[in-house]
Amino acid sequence: MYRSLLLPVYLPSFLMSVCQGAALLLLPLYALDIGGSPAMAAIIFACRGLGNMLADVPAGLAAEKFGDARVMQVGVALMVLAAVGCAFASNLLHLGLFALIIGLSMATWLLARLTLISDLVAINFRGQALSTMAGLQRFGNFLGPLSTGYIVYEFGYTTAFLLIAALAGTTYVLLMTRATRSEGEAPGSPTAATSKAPQVRQDSSTNAAAHPIWQLLRAHRSILLTGGAVVFLLTLIRAARTLLLPLWGISLGLNAAQIGAIVGLAAGLDMLMFPVAGLIMDRLGRRPAGMSCLGLLSFGLLLLSFTSTPLTFTLAACVAGIGNGLGSGINMTLGTDFAPVQQRGHFLGVWRLIGDAGAFAGPTLISAITASVGLSMSILSASAFGFFGLLMMARFVPETLKKQAPRSQIKDPS
Repeated sequence: MYRSLLLPVYLPSFLMSVCQGAALLLLPLYALDIGGSPAMAAIIFACRGLGNMLADVPAGLAAEKFGDARVMQVGVALMVLAAVGCAFASNLLHLGLFALIIGLSMATWLLARLTLISDLVAINFRGQALSTMAGLQRFGNFLGPLSTGYIVYEFGYTTAFLLIAALAGTTYVLLMTRATRSEGEAPGSPTAATSKAPQVRQDSSTNAAAHPIWQLLRAHRSILLTGGAVVFLLTLIRAARTLLLPLWGISLGLNAAQIGAIVGLAAGLDMLMFPVAGLIMDRLGRRPAGMSCLGLLSFGLLLLSFTSTPLTFTLAACVAGIGNGLGSGINMTLGTDFAPVQQRGHFLGVWRLIGDAGAFAGPTLISAITASVGLSMSILSASAFGFFGLLMMARFVPETLKKQAPRSQIKDPS
């Protein structure tokens, strides 16, 4: 399973996660550097979430029509454009625009990548496959802030954003090379299943055309209202955590290199949890994984609001990082479990839209609360949303793990 997914999914995912982790650290810090307030930095960060929302459903439809590989290439190309734009942005309006494009890029990339894995991996191994992908993403989120915080401190924001563009460009070349090789592979080759995946999605577009989005929403309204609410709240506090850590670090008087090191350390602990998360999801169930994530992540944010020194700040960030890591791949796994086979791209587009609405709402609420009652209260509010999500999952979300042992980890898409 891991060999089959290495080149088409895992390696590009790692490279793009480095880009994303770096960009998410730099956006609020750069907004502050060019004269924005903490509330305005939160708005700039929210533009990224808005970009996610705008791209989710169109990306799902595009994956159905044009294939996963092509849509992934579009997502990576948008990251190159956005990073170059951020490098030369001279005011908050320009920075917000390119933050929006970063959101478009990541939503397009993630949706196409998720539909590809949904087609290829059997359900009893999907938690491990997706948690591994999430673990690689967290490894990138560890390297991204750690390296770019130092780069900004030594060379400035322009250099850091241009390096993000260069890394995304490398990913694009890798995807193009992979696509070119796949065109000539024989049906029995080791990567034949991957190369056929775009055709699978194209074949399903005709069937999906008979089922508009509104019919899908009506047919699956129960799980979209319950499981979707939990995904919304989890994504909200994840986005809030990503934003609040650098803002709180600035409020404590730390510089970009110090904040990058602390965020990188928390991301490292986050990263180490993905094997545990995959085993919990595939052996104990999706609900235990999601509930442990929500509980510990919310508790870490609660601790963060009471920190006043670099040491306590680091400890709270690490607790939140461990909690987040225990939910590695949980949103993606639940989405693929619930998705109907014939409308997988449509359903996952809606599922990601719900989650990305949380990614937009989190920073937006942080901005409003910070502007009115202060940054500390916004951290407490984010923690409260997380504990509410924990209660929702415990009460309303059904377990989707099926215990039947499949014959193979990788399904034949033909």
